[in-house]
Amino acid sequence: MIDCFVCQILIQVTEYVKERVLALRASNPGQYDNISVVRTNSMKYIPNYFGKAQLSKMFFLFPDPHFKEKNHRRRVISMHLLDEYAYVMEAGGIIYTITDVEELGIWMHTCLEKHPLFGAVPEEEIKVDPVVKLLSSATEEGQKVARNGGQTFQAIFRRISLQEE
Repeated sequence: MIDCFVCQILIQVTEYVKERVLALRASNPGQYDNISVVRTNSMKYIPNYFGKAQLSKMFFLFPDPHFKEKNHRRRVISMHLLDEYAYVMEAGGIIYTITDVEELGIWMHTCLEKHPLFGAVPEEEIKVDPVVKLLSSATEEGQKVARNGGQTFQAIFRRISLQEE
């Protein structure tokens, strides 16, 4: 069973993650064998990799903001893509998003808020979720933003179940 699966389009990012995983495996024999990285467009093909309700968590950490309005359709959080993500997420699963671009943070929060299969995680749960503390510090992009004193914008939503599912 794979516990961590990274989908990425950019070859240099895929290679970087692959090298990091290989280094972890080399320095920790017998560990980190449950991580995989694939160079693919998960926005198009995510149902080819995961079955219905297979995922409990999804992370969108510092995605490309696609500033131009004509490119908003390429954003990784959109109403259409949330349908796809809802399909592969189990009821109760959580989507974590973080960005340092305010406009994109508002966009992601608004899309998730409007989608009928996602509901905001209450603030008291966010405060005690150990994953939330890592969102801004566990990635190199997050560390860069922190070093530069930048602001981050998070949206954390739970996959909810509807009666007719």
